[in-house]
Amino acid sequence: MEISRRRFAELTGAGILANRPLVSQSKTVTAQQVVERIRKSIGGVWAEDSLDTFKAGDPATLLTGIATTAMATADVLARAAREKANLVITLEPTFFGRLDGIPSPAAGAGRGQGGVSLDDPVFLAKKEFIQKNGLVILRFTDHWRTRKPDPFATGMEQTMAWSKYRVKDAPFRYELPNATLGSLADDLAKRLKARAGIRVVGDPLTRVRSLTFLPGVSNLAATMKALPESDVVLAGEAREWESVEYAHDTVASGQKKGLIMLGRILSQDPGMSVCAEWLKSIVPEVPVRWLSAGDPYWRPA
Repeated sequence: MEISRRRFAELTGAGILANRPLVSQSKTVTAQQVVERIRKSIGGVWAEDSLDTFKAGDPATLLTGIATTAMATADVLARAAREKANLVITLEPTFFGRLDGIPSPAAGAGRGQGGVSLDDPVFLAKKEFIQKNGLVILRFTDHWRTRKPDPFATGMEQTMAWSKYRVKDAPFRYELPNATLGSLADDLAKRLKARAGIRVVGDPLTRVRSLTFLPGVSNLAATMKALPESDVVLAGEAREWESVEYAHDTVASGQKKGLIMLGRILSQDPGMSVCAEWLKSIVPEVPVRWLSAGDPYWRPA
């Protein structure tokens, strides 16, 4: 169904534009200055060919607040505008493809890297919403993923209260109190506020203690390494015909193992809460908050 830019604005609450507060230039920073502080504080060498660049908005914008998120969805952008957070720092793309709508030679004329036409009404409506509400979008993915200690492990530990169960010198390994695969999945769904995205391979009555966490996208090699040494692998996103089928056949062979799939965004979301806390220490001039992108799926009762 085609959606007009006006309807997009209505759905995302574009009326917040009129409520934008005045900014005191003596007590704030620009989006560009925030990036400069990030580059100095993140550690390591900043890769100039990184995806970590501004995707929309004016870097010279004076900030009223900062929001971090796993993905700058229309809902997240509307919440950021309502909460006067005019710099949105996102882990994943905003415009439906790796290059955020920037055309690439392989994409064909008039198309972004993800295959979305640059005159697509949803693409244009999202850009227009960002512009009208004075938002600036910064992608922060390549360098945040190299942060030590790993922010995604830290975020999941904090959400699940697992910090005391971490295996020493193994940031993605945990020795949990005795539980079942089913109860672990239920606890994850509750704490992560999953609406439908969690899927499980294995017998729900399987007893589990050792767990390996694979946030984001994991390949078959990672699953094959983790499964023999863990009762359960907690993953974000994987190909069903690779890691999922490998786990399924492992269970079919009689081994008491499990695989829990959270989905990419749900597995990474807590790591951007860690990002917000870190940014507070280097950008004290404005409020910094985490806006959860949440589970993108739902299911009928």
